[in-house]
Amino acid sequence: MGLLDDLKKQADMVKSQQLSQSSMLEESIKLVEAKMHQTFLYLNDLLKQLAVLKPTNPTPYSIPGVGDLQNLAYGESFINYRKKKIGDKDYYDYITMYIKWASPVNLTVERDMPAAIQKVSEVLWSFGMKFTEEKIKKPGGGFEKMKFTVPSNVTCDIAITADHDNARLVVKGKHFFRLGTDELRIPAGDINEALLEEFAKMLIGQPSTLRKYRVATL
Repeated sequence: MGLLDDLKKQADMVKSQQLSQSSMLEESIKLVEAKMHQTFLYLNDLLKQLAVLKPTNPTPYSIPGVGDLQNLAYGESFINYRKKKIGDKDYYDYITMYIKWASPVNLTVERDMPAAIQKVSEVLWSFGMKFTEEKIKKPGGGFEKMKFTVPSNVTCDIAITADHDNARLVVKGKHFFRLGTDELRIPAGDINEALLEEFAKMLIGQPSTLRKYRVATL
């Protein structure tokens, strides 16, 4: 076999691999699109029901070294999606949503040592919590302690991105398992009615098997 024949053979192998990869990507795009659409319809309907029922979230949102935000009730929610062009068609790019939980009972804590005061402030800032500080003076004057008041409000923010290259949905956001950020990577083939029910459980603070897809603490 001559050099040209050898090069032709190598070129045919490359073309075959490219066609195979292109076909696999096409199938992945179709699967992810279907699952993104199913997910959006389910979550959109879920939020409509929550708006009527206005449940209380049983999750104790713990602020380390400060306290827990508990018995938060449904306040409001929102969901939307964006699409992008792949070739000549529009496909889901991402879904965004939020649920606001709240209670009229504020969390209050008091600290009297400078280091402890600074630590509380830093922790609250790190979780993006709104709070107020009040200096409490001794009866005869002078600083005695600092009082922190934290409104019992938690907003669960989530973005669900279509990862076509890896045939999966990537869920990123904050305050859906606990206070803080998390990421889930869910294979598109795993998404069905049962898994979406687990998603709903996660959102309303019930035990959920979605934790097994948790891949990072950001």
